[in-house]
Amino acid sequence: MRRDGKTAPSDLQLKIVLYGTRPPLWRRIVLPSDTSVRTLHEAIQIAFGWHGGHLHLFTDELGRGYGASADLMDLGFGSEAHDEDGTALGGVLAEEGARLRYIYDFGDNWEHGITLEKALPHPAGAERTVRCVGGRRADVPAEDIGGVWGLAEVLELLEAPDGAGGGPYGELVAELRAAGYDPASFDRDGITARLAQLTPDTVTGGTKPPARSHAGHGGVRRLAAEDVVLCTCGRCRVGDSVDAGVDGPAEDVPVLRPVTLAPQEDLVAAVRGVPLFDAALRLAAWCHEGRQVTAGRVLRPALAREAIEKLKLWNLAGDGSPYADAVARARALKALRSAKDVAVLDDPWRLAVDGGLITISGGRAWGGAATDFAGEDLLEFWTATMGDLLEEIGETGMLDGWHGELGELAAEIADGLVGLLYDAPDAAWVDVDDLRAKASETGEYGPEFNLFQALFAASFRGLGEALALLGVVEYEPGDGDDSAEEALRTLLNAMGRAQLDSPGTSPALLEGSRDDKPAHRMRLTPLGRYGLRAYLMECGVPAPLLGEYAEADADTLLQGLLGYSPEEMRREVEGWLEHRSAADAAVGLLDACAGVGPDAAAKRTVAQLVLADLDDPRALRVLRKTADSDVEGCRQVATATLGARPDADAHVDPAQAEEARSWLLIDGLSLLAGAQESAELARGFVENWNTAPEALEQRVDDLWRVEHPAVAQVLAELGEGLRSVDNQLAKHMRTAANKVLFQR
Repeated sequence: MRRDGKTAPSDLQLKIVLYGTRPPLWRRIVLPSDTSVRTLHEAIQIAFGWHGGHLHLFTDELGRGYGASADLMDLGFGSEAHDEDGTALGGVLAEEGARLRYIYDFGDNWEHGITLEKALPHPAGAERTVRCVGGRRADVPAEDIGGVWGLAEVLELLEAPDGAGGGPYGELVAELRAAGYDPASFDRDGITARLAQLTPDTVTGGTKPPARSHAGHGGVRRLAAEDVVLCTCGRCRVGDSVDAGVDGPAEDVPVLRPVTLAPQEDLVAAVRGVPLFDAALRLAAWCHEGRQVTAGRVLRPALAREAIEKLKLWNLAGDGSPYADAVARARALKALRSAKDVAVLDDPWRLAVDGGLITISGGRAWGGAATDFAGEDLLEFWTATMGDLLEEIGETGMLDGWHGELGELAAEIADGLVGLLYDAPDAAWVDVDDLRAKASETGEYGPEFNLFQALFAASFRGLGEALALLGVVEYEPGDGDDSAEEALRTLLNAMGRAQLDSPGTSPALLEGSRDDKPAHRMRLTPLGRYGLRAYLMECGVPAPLLGEYAEADADTLLQGLLGYSPEEMRREVEGWLEHRSAADAAVGLLDACAGVGPDAAAKRTVAQLVLADLDDPRALRVLRKTADSDVEGCRQVATATLGARPDADAHVDPAQAEEARSWLLIDGLSLLAGAQESAELARGFVENWNTAPEALEQRVDDLWRVEHPAVAQVLAELGEGLRSVDNQLAKHMRTAANKVLFQR
């Protein structure tokens, strides 16, 4: 929902993620919408434990800077920058989902992603405050440590049993150990207490940013007319590309395939269908009028017995539990003297208490009515719980008691498996044997490889069981009752004996420890898809949705489709076409084909694929009119599209169609010409039949005549880059490039 300057001031709930941290370090803070961007800077400094000794800068989705006026000049910003003291925060973050980037210390480059989650009504007469309402992980322990990479090394040294040694972080690590620093702790009350000392100022008016639009992969969007009207620098033009700069660092960010999500009502129903969550919700409703608890914050024994029986919590028991059998359950309940360590009660109880479904005060546990747990709040509660589990997995893996290098490797395996699950098609099973078979194709055998295989199997099983408890996956264990973790221990013992007895022991002696029985497998549920996407986005990883461009303009659509597979592109385009007439679609697509440079060339490549499927007579009229225009890029796309049609209605001269195809070939080659490595060039040529060496060899004598602004550059760069791919073709291209230069 968009707000404008005429609405009453509200409170803004912001989520701020420190990019590059693993597990993610983030804060959720609330502050007035009519306070200044400067107040947000001060709040971030307090919330993350920064000391304020370095420069900082905010950047919005149009790439405009906000900061202290003196600092902005030092950083090279001109009239397009805004003084943070006079800019209202609500004017910059003007609608839910709007984002900012905040960089602190341009040496260490601590980069924060800021997202407006929601605007909350500010009660009349209530005090203006800044407060912390959520977060994860402790403050960064020190500045000037080399950014997130230095932080990772410090945390690794803190976990090492041998101490820090004499490295550059030795003194810091020793101080942190002595102070009892716990990187996993999060002190919300302490942060809120520090924020309470911050008095938010009030800004009347302030910058009103342009309306947001969808950004394509890579965080790039195009300026619309409304953007240019509101521009303050005087240099912006419609169609200019803008680096949004708020999606986090481009380096090492995976390109995820676009997915679809189930309707929210189905997701909420799925949460209620997860046995553990269903039990926690029923426990909370059961405590609606208050239930007595012990000093240890658990139910009194009599109430614990009542809860287990009345709520049928014994349904959570595994086959080996005494609560799984009616007779054994009766004996166990009769003998129950404490509500601690009773899994069927303990697990849902801790979930309800930690998640805020149950609050404890005055010696009693208080829960909400059954009708209180519904909709978005319930889904958010489930997502947060799943996020906590994934963070724990990212720190320790899934095997209890495994530390050091094995623990780190187990954590990496589990983290990779989460990515494989998200990347798998809907309803597709991920099979551990299939994954191990792919690893075996490398031909690397030996004790270390066998150890990795066993560790992989154990991690797979542990992850499947843990995620299944939350309804993230469906998990099917393989045949046999043997423990994958026990098999791993057996292999480690065998490796130790083999190395003692004979350093040259053959890997074949260890093959017996591998599990050759039908494999464990798991697949992501629709609820799991939703949760993993939310977690990835929280970590700063773009996770596109199929259909997110349905109402976008054609320019944004073409930019966004660049990373899509053919099937994903087809589905996205079908949804986009449903929201407009064929004629309007053709007009928009052709208008987006104007321009020069790689971005425009890439969009023209996609536009041809989309336009080829438009059979409506009105769309054909638009194509014919554009083919007669003098707008470079648009004319060639329209002419080539018409020329490729088999029907006689195309009405295009064959010679003109061939000329347009040659122009677009140079256009497409300009994308490859920018590749620096010959291997990348070779891959691009092999994947595209139209640019294969044998196809180009037949046309290179004509290509130098093409009236494309980049023809000389394309032929020259390809002539250099293709030396190792096809030396004869490369030489031919260099000769053609010289012809262009000589002609001109």
